[in-house]
Amino acid sequence: MREVGKIVPVILSGGAGSRLWPASRAAAPKQMLPLVTEKTMIQETALRFSSDMYHPPVFICAAQHEPLIREQMQAINIEIGGFLIEPVARNTAAPAVVAALHALSLETDALVLIVPADHHIEKPDAFRRAVAACGPVAAHGYLMTFGITPDHAATGFGYIRKGEALSPGAFVVDSFVEKPPQDVAETYLASGEYYWNSGIFLFHAQTLLAEMAAFSPGVSGPATAAYQTASQSGDVWNLNVEYFASCQSAPVDKAVMEQTGKAGVLPCELGWHDIGSFKALKALKADTDGLALSGNIRLSQSKDCLIETDGPLVAAVGVENLAIIVKDGAVLVLNLDKSQDVKKIVAQLKLEDGSPFL
Repeated sequence: MREVGKIVPVILSGGAGSRLWPASRAAAPKQMLPLVTEKTMIQETALRFSSDMYHPPVFICAAQHEPLIREQMQAINIEIGGFLIEPVARNTAAPAVVAALHALSLETDALVLIVPADHHIEKPDAFRRAVAACGPVAAHGYLMTFGITPDHAATGFGYIRKGEALSPGAFVVDSFVEKPPQDVAETYLASGEYYWNSGIFLFHAQTLLAEMAAFSPGVSGPATAAYQTASQSGDVWNLNVEYFASCQSAPVDKAVMEQTGKAGVLPCELGWHDIGSFKALKALKADTDGLALSGNIRLSQSKDCLIETDGPLVAAVGVENLAIIVKDGAVLVLNLDKSQDVKKIVAQLKLEDGSPFL
């Protein structure tokens, strides 16, 4: 096996967080907010890499967010490995190619750890141990992901079934299904044989590039050209807009993990949470009455609610299963069972030229 050197962590910070509007806005999407702790999501993410295992983190983000990320990293004394600026959003496969190419410029035998900026991990030490356990397998040529035991039939995650053992705790991926329909997700949950895909990937840069070229040339070719013709200023690389915009928009999961014969999984318990909706946020923060409250709030005969206000008094009587969010002059009242549909309101606002609420 290849020797495992320092890992290059690459933090993906391109998400808009539209399902968390109005808390999440274009100027400060959810990863820039302190949703769970006093630190922002992206600060929590970067702090997981403050050990000798890692190079300083590299950030992939939009140009408008680079100054804010830089400011937030300075606030927690995190050294920055650089910024790769996406001119347009192209999901996660194209950024993975760019990340692998950039890592090779830092270390010729680089291992790359791709992590979303908006995941909450309650057990950072367990996360570090999981990454260390995956390192030798990834160095040997497997594209590794981290499997989370499902606790409900979610349709927004990929599902992984493990196969034969690769090393203690790590397995070949027997099957990899991205975001199945409800009935299939329920079957997977009942079987006890499947794990959620955490969306965190560890791989040898050259392996990822070879597999992406083989299975998703519509991602690999343009993304490679976008990086190779990027303009650099200090620690900022601006990807070529023409090439990057021509990339096929696809997640890593579909672009390569569902197709490759080199996918591996390490099942692990990290206290992992993808804060993709107000329902997910409420589940993480609620007390024994199912209430998660922040701000100036008065309640009577209410339960199972997430209520947050940045100033105005919110009073609620006889309500349940609601999110009530007051932020920067906007108010959202949401049935938590419809949490995935908040983005439809954002889509309506985008049709209004110059809406101040985006």
